Amino acid sequence: MDDVIIKLDDSLFLGKGSKRICYLHPRDKTKCIKFDLDRKRGFTVDEVRHYRRYRRRGVRFDVIAPYYGQVETDAGTGYVFGIAYDYDGMISKDVSSYLRTCNDEAVLDDLFAGMASLKRFMVRNAVMTTLIEDHNMVYQRLSESSGKVVLIDGIGNNQFLPSANYVKSHARRVIKRKWHKYERKMITVFKRRPAVSKRFELLNEKRY
Repeated sequence: MDDVIIKLDDSLFLGKGSKRICYLHPRDKTKCIKFDLDRKRGFTVDEVRHYRRYRRRGVRFDVIAPYYGQVETDAGTGYVFGIAYDYDGMISKDVSSYLRTCNDEAVLDDLFAGMASLKRFMVRNAVMTTLIEDHNMVYQRLSESSGKVVLIDGIGNNQFLPSANYVKSHARRVIKRKWHKYERKMITVFKRRPAVSKRFELLNEKRY
């Protein structure tokens, strides 16, 4: 049994959020293993249901971290997802890092083009998320001057009524509303950083 159970240690730790903890997969560095902090709530179980629903619909996972299934570890059952890497072999940083520290105009332009592409993809494919947050997205640099934004967390529907899971028109309205709320919030958060706030204003004007 020991030869099939994956062993985890602190050297594999990637991060911890409000709902989950994440480790690098020791047998495949292109993947990570996530665990719910509250196993009874089953946040990831719900997320996996949505992944399966989108897969049945033929949704491509170009800008969503792919889900690969469950594994047994010495910390319990974990859920395996893909990791985005930059062209230089480093794990892609979350969008939040670039919004707060990047001063390269070309990179910021490409970052926001990536967010616009993700927004368009989610609306057109009715891909639901519980919350739009910059730490739930990474900017995967495919070269020194270009990349794409990938959604790595938060797939699901936290609406009181679940109709958006089944009615695409309703899902699209919810997604647009969540993006609008996120963009307006970021315009205020970065009001002292006009290079970012103005780009959020332009993103907010895009209608899909």
